[in-house]
Amino acid sequence: MRSGGVTAEFAGRDAYGAFAWIAPPEDGAPLSFTVEKDGVPDGPARTLDATAAGEVWTREGSSLVDATRPAEAQAPQDATKAVIHYRRPAGDYEGWGLHAWTGAAHPPEWNEPLRPVRQDAFGLVFEVDLSPGAGSLSYILHKKEEKDVPGDEALVFPLHGKEVWRLAGDPAYLSPSLGGAFPLDLGRQDAVWLDATTVVWRGTGTGVASQQLVYGPGGIVLADGALSDEGRWLRLLPSALTAGQRAAHPAYADWRAFTIDPRDLDRAAEAREGQLIATQRAADGALLGATGVQQSPH
Repeated sequence: MRSGGVTAEFAGRDAYGAFAWIAPPEDGAPLSFTVEKDGVPDGPARTLDATAAGEVWTREGSSLVDATRPAEAQAPQDATKAVIHYRRPAGDYEGWGLHAWTGAAHPPEWNEPLRPVRQDAFGLVFEVDLSPGAGSLSYILHKKEEKDVPGDEALVFPLHGKEVWRLAGDPAYLSPSLGGAFPLDLGRQDAVWLDATTVVWRGTGTGVASQQLVYGPGGIVLADGALSDEGRWLRLLPSALTAGQRAAHPAYADWRAFTIDPRDLDRAAEAREGQLIATQRAADGALLGATGVQQSPH
């Protein structure tokens, strides 16, 4: 795959086909890319808006990209195991292992970490047997006393699933990329309550089934990928900004718009008085995005 002067080799294959990763522009601009073999493009250039979706699928000869995970890309997974793929760009894998505790059915000793079950085109593959009912896995990738990242890591299953890909030195997961239009960070304000009934934010996220405003008297925090208190909800329905709204608020003209569900409007004034959080959730209720809300005067 080629974008500008950058070439990303396919790192491997999954149930859908070959996959590769490439860093998007830092300024958030759309990324144009081609799929090539021996310098010959496979069809026209495709365009990826990384602010809306971090993972897309395309087909041979097509200019279209799809941010919705195709059914054929969802291979059956052993629910009793967590799988961590680990890549070291220099290929220096000798001696690296995985220490695991909370969530692991058989936590290893520090000096005898779990060894990879195999190595593929991406890197090492670690499989961890899980304890019954585990909701997360605590782990450290290390080589004797050398840790891949300084802090302990936790794979939260409702948020990331049980199979993820990691690059050395970077705790962020490459895949799956299910996530909201904004990160799980209540210290930010990436959503705007624009007028009496309209909320806007940039981008869409992937795997999002519903969105809502969560409110309460205060004290709601994030813990292990979930809110400490679900508070009360104002349901949000996808909509579009009117010409008048775009003219009045040009900075948000290209943002996604949502309307407060008419059934919840009678609680809107109450919601504005306390802590206010915009959230996005997957079909199973997992929290994909959570941010504070700027309240425009209206």
